[in-house]
Amino acid sequence: MKNMNRRTFLQTAAVTGLAGSVLAPPKAFPAEGPRHKFTMNLNTGQVGLRVSQLEAVKLAAEYGYGSVTPMTRELGRYSDAELEKLKAEMKAGGITWGATGMGPFFDPADAKFDQRLTEIRKTAGVFKRAGVTRCFTWTMSSSRDLTYRANFRLHVRRISQVGKILGDHGVRFGIEYLGTSALAVRQKFPFIRTSAETKELLAEVGLSNVGLALDSWHWFQAGETEHDILKLAASDVITADICDAPAGIDRRQMPDSPRRLPCATGVIDVKAFLRGLVRIGYDGPVGTEPFDRSLRTMSTADAMKTATDAMKKAFALIE
Repeated sequence: MKNMNRRTFLQTAAVTGLAGSVLAPPKAFPAEGPRHKFTMNLNTGQVGLRVSQLEAVKLAAEYGYGSVTPMTRELGRYSDAELEKLKAEMKAGGITWGATGMGPFFDPADAKFDQRLTEIRKTAGVFKRAGVTRCFTWTMSSSRDLTYRANFRLHVRRISQVGKILGDHGVRFGIEYLGTSALAVRQKFPFIRTSAETKELLAEVGLSNVGLALDSWHWFQAGETEHDILKLAASDVITADICDAPAGIDRRQMPDSPRRLPCATGVIDVKAFLRGLVRIGYDGPVGTEPFDRSLRTMSTADAMKTATDAMKKAFALIE
């Protein structure tokens, strides 16, 4: 399954329960957290590059990344020999798998969902064969037809079905909330747009391999802070992305894209976001999703240098 670009889509773990009881003592975190356990992840599509999976692995190793986003459709075409060659290249470069997007599956039409389940079962088989252990999708923060309650029930059913399939194949599944204000009012009925609401949803799902996919953009758009991240456990977070926001625009008036590379403007407190992940002990991939068309006009070397410099600048904030 090809990694889906959310901008294009918009245009055409279990979380074991809710936040702890009010009687439970707060989690204790050191004032200065330990060194981060997460990897700097390369998603070549998000930095404007059209390369093969093998080329992506080689670029990740060359530029100092620790993980790379799987290209599901390409991996599904690999022979055993090609897959072994890829795995050997990853091992030699110290590269692990990041998480890949599956695209949403929350259209109320059951027939379409049945078709998606068939695709997801095949994709889960590809993941298992290649050793991919993380993927994610996102929830739309408004609906044309469904009230919040009806949409909530639909999401619980669908996530449960998909989560079980992925869990049977050793894959953890992240759900990303979209915090952008413009998306919440785009359609008639508002829906989930915060981490707290997503935790409530996943508590109803109740699967140990299902958690959150965090994005500093939507964290910022939802008005969240480091404190919201500290309400999570490391096992609650499946994958994470960082980016910055345009300067000089009220947060509530920003469109969902374009964004900016991490630390480009300082509008989003990337340090607080990453520090929160460090303090809870998150150990998965951290990539970037800037939806920045200018990267696509650059050479491979220039795009890689530009994106990598931004990522390393962000990581330096917590090292």
